[in-house]
Amino acid sequence: MDLHLHGRKLLFSLKRQFLFIMIFLFVCISLITSFTCMEYIRLHTLVVQQNMELYSSQLSRSVSEMYKICRNIAYTLSYNQILQDYLSTEIPSEKYESYNLAYNQLVSMMELSPYIKDIAVINDSGNTIAVYGAYETYASLQDIPGFTDNSLHSLGRTSVENTDCQILGMPVYHLESNTPLRIGTLFLAIDIDAFFLENPPTDTDYIPSYLLTDSAGNIIYGKQQYYDAVSSSEKKEELSIGSHTYYVNQYTLSIVDSTFYMFISKDAFTSAGNRIATLQLGCMGLLLLVVSLVMFQIYRPLINSLQKLTHFMLEITNGNQQNYKNGIKISQGFIGSTEIQEITNAFNAMLLHTYDLNHTIFENYTHMYEMEINNKKTEIAYLRSQINPHFLYNTLTMICGMASSSMEQEIIDTANSLSAIFRYSIKGEDMVTLRDEMEIVRSYLKIQTYRFEDRFTITYDLPEESLKCLIPKMVIQPIVENAIVHGLEPSLKPGRLVIGAGRNPDKGYLAIWIFDTGIGMKPEKLQQIRDAIQAPVHISAHTIMDSYSYMDSKHHDSIGILNVNSRMILYFGMDYSLILDSEEGVGTNVQLRIPYRTKP
Repeated sequence: MDLHLHGRKLLFSLKRQFLFIMIFLFVCISLITSFTCMEYIRLHTLVVQQNMELYSSQLSRSVSEMYKICRNIAYTLSYNQILQDYLSTEIPSEKYESYNLAYNQLVSMMELSPYIKDIAVINDSGNTIAVYGAYETYASLQDIPGFTDNSLHSLGRTSVENTDCQILGMPVYHLESNTPLRIGTLFLAIDIDAFFLENPPTDTDYIPSYLLTDSAGNIIYGKQQYYDAVSSSEKKEELSIGSHTYYVNQYTLSIVDSTFYMFISKDAFTSAGNRIATLQLGCMGLLLLVVSLVMFQIYRPLINSLQKLTHFMLEITNGNQQNYKNGIKISQGFIGSTEIQEITNAFNAMLLHTYDLNHTIFENYTHMYEMEINNKKTEIAYLRSQINPHFLYNTLTMICGMASSSMEQEIIDTANSLSAIFRYSIKGEDMVTLRDEMEIVRSYLKIQTYRFEDRFTITYDLPEESLKCLIPKMVIQPIVENAIVHGLEPSLKPGRLVIGAGRNPDKGYLAIWIFDTGIGMKPEKLQQIRDAIQAPVHISAHTIMDSYSYMDSKHHDSIGILNVNSRMILYFGMDYSLILDSEEGVGTNVQLRIPYRTKP
């Protein structure tokens, strides 16, 4: 029976062990296959659910981006001097002269989004413009309670030019008044149905259902039965509607005080998994039978080859130098195993090339170190190249407005400044003088001055000594942009922007500060950004692009500050992270500390 007793251990021949293993594997694999099929159904359901949740998240961001575009258009129009003049004038002759200019402004803005079907402005003095709709469509909407603050509001749905549209409204205040003086109301008619029709579902054959409602309870998009189910249930993650059960993903769209829901049928998660698992179970059984028969036919040469290889290794262990030089040759017969042949070749190669392998390992370590240095330079270049796309969008929108007003010199100045900023960001050395950096900052502020006119003043406090200091390129402009977009722009009162610098000779660094008298930050928001500043530059072992996407998803409205902070840490270490102070209603101050160095 090829059975031997060795001490207290029971030893079998390799042949019997192989047969025992085959029988044991047959039984185990049969049981495991049944279990894994059930587990596969669960995992498949989970994967489909995660894919649908990812799609719903992407779609919600698309809806939010569409509303952001509408908000930017609304802000641009509300700050537009031509529209301000038209709404403010009460003299019939001046009203007639400015009507066509204001009308052209509305028409040009409509071309920026295919979903905007109409733009209108009205006030109580009879100054009214509606590109396509009628005055009566909007007249009843401007006195809705709570519709007073300088932000975009959802006012429900109404018909504009035979199209059922969502109406977004925003009060327009006089910019030159010291106190908020409402001079009219701006309305945007959005074809939300067309937006959802142009956003196809995932690659699966299942199409989810959508529901979009505003804070007043108006159904912007979707069916009444879905809204009734959401409104009547406290647990909104899973709802029963009719004979079906749905998973519900909910997203808040703060831009227009709306809520977006996606309804995904539970049946879509299980049907495909059950069908595939049943097929897998049958195929696995047939495959197991065929594999068992094939392995039974080839086990003899496999065992013989293993025995020869084991014997040869024992001889090498015992110091047989002749075998070390000649290697081993194994003939497996008509049916052989590629693994045995590969093991044999690898073993012989290992004996002959030990020295070469050690040398290669040393070279690889050297190469990895060089790659690490190059990767760090690449990461810094990537972060430096990030320019806010909204700045480019707003600048081009402003140029369109200038073009409609025949402001040729302003267009030339704005285009030259924009060109200088982009050329500066992609060319030249990584380290520049503060003087060179401030030239680009002034170009950027020149563009913003055209856009916001007299909304804020700019003060520079830059001693000549500080202008010689070498700093990383493009670290001041993103912070200035953040101060304007998130501090000064949302404020209804005139503001002030201060850019200053000073050298600390005792500690050997140059301090640069950017202060704005904007809306400031709430304490919890300030602490959140401070925690992000002190967090590691990278997440896990991912690339800089992954880290940038992670920062964008967690702190989208502070990505400029976090971008600069990451670059400062990559250049100078954690001791040179940004210092951020802010008080709500007072303003925000951001300080950079840079080792003081000048050009030789």
